[in-house]
Amino acid sequence: MKKLSTAAIITLSLFACGDADRTPKGIMSPDDMKDVLVDLNIAEAYGNNMSYSNAATFDSLRQEKIKIYSKQVLDLHHISVKEFYTSYTWYEDHPDRMKAVMLTVQEEITKRKNKAPEMGEQSAPLKFRLRIIFPYAEKHLLVSDGTDTTKPFIRHQSK
Repeated sequence: MKKLSTAAIITLSLFACGDADRTPKGIMSPDDMKDVLVDLNIAEAYGNNMSYSNAATFDSLRQEKIKIYSKQVLDLHHISVKEFYTSYTWYEDHPDRMKAVMLTVQEEITKRKNKAPEMGEQSAPLKFRLRIIFPYAEKHLLVSDGTDTTKPFIRHQSK
C-alpha cells in the first residue's frame, strides 16, 4: 500500500510539474501578451502627450482618447477586451510569469526608443518615423505619401 501511495504521489507531482511552462487554454501566450502590452504602452504615451487648448477638459479628453487607442490596439491584435482582461488577470495571479512578460515589454520598448530618431531627425518623412515606433504603420494607418490630400477639395479662385 505504501508503494502504491508513493507511486501515486510521484505520478501526480510529475503531471503537476509538466505544465509549469504552459499557459492554460484561453490565456494569451507570453509573446502575444508582450506584443499587446508594448502597443498599449505606446498608445497610452501617445494619448498622454496630446495637447488640448482647454485645461479643464484635458484629463477627461485624454482618458477618452487613451480608451479609444487601447481598443484600437486590441482590435489590431484580434483580441476582445474580455480576452485581454482574462489573460491579464491570469498573469497577475502568476507573478513570476508577469515579471517575465514585463521584462520583455521593457526590453522591447527600450529597443524601439533607441531606434527612434533624435529630435534633429524630426524632418524625416512621417512614414519613416512611424515605422520605427510602430512597425505596421503603413498597413494600419492612413499616412499621406507627401501629396497634399486637401487639394482636390479646395476650390481654386480664378484671378
